[in-house]
Amino acid sequence: MLAVLTFASGAEEAHMAGETVSRRVARRMAEGNPAGLLYGAILTGAVMSATAGHVATAYGVIGPCLFVVAVYWLADIYVRVFAGPFRDGRSPLSHRLRAAAGHESRVLLGGVPALVLLVVTSLVGVKASLAVDLALWLTVVELGGVAYIAGRYVGSSRAAAFRESLAAALLGVLMVVAKSFLH
Repeated sequence: MLAVLTFASGAEEAHMAGETVSRRVARRMAEGNPAGLLYGAILTGAVMSATAGHVATAYGVIGPCLFVVAVYWLADIYVRVFAGPFRDGRSPLSHRLRAAAGHESRVLLGGVPALVLLVVTSLVGVKASLAVDLALWLTVVELGGVAYIAGRYVGSSRAAAFRESLAAALLGVLMVVAKSFLH
């Protein structure tokens, strides 16, 4: 099996070795596109909420979720590629496409936890409505979790980060409530 190794300088390696797991997770999240991660989670939850009552199975929710998140991802790439030169100057189209696709890939990742839970719960025989509800509640946890990690990353106390996570999770709760009203 081939492994890809990344070599860090001595100072970076020493810093990483002393870094806690939670700090490393937060740093990697910050280096990526945390906004994209949140957008993907929100979009997936919103589509689940809107479509769940109109399909016979939980699998009928997956297609619309993937479609909407993919369209959003492609729209983000398009905007980043063609609006970027106004801000960043000139660079080859191929470089801009590659950079934008990589940066915006977090949008796709944001919906993965809820979709995986939806598939797993459906495979074990959970009814569609409950499977979607569980996936939506996982989205609530994901939104709150990202906010908590962000709060701790910038130095907030655990209590302050928890309050922020509750505020962020409120959007997810609104999606769960909206599902109830839509169906």
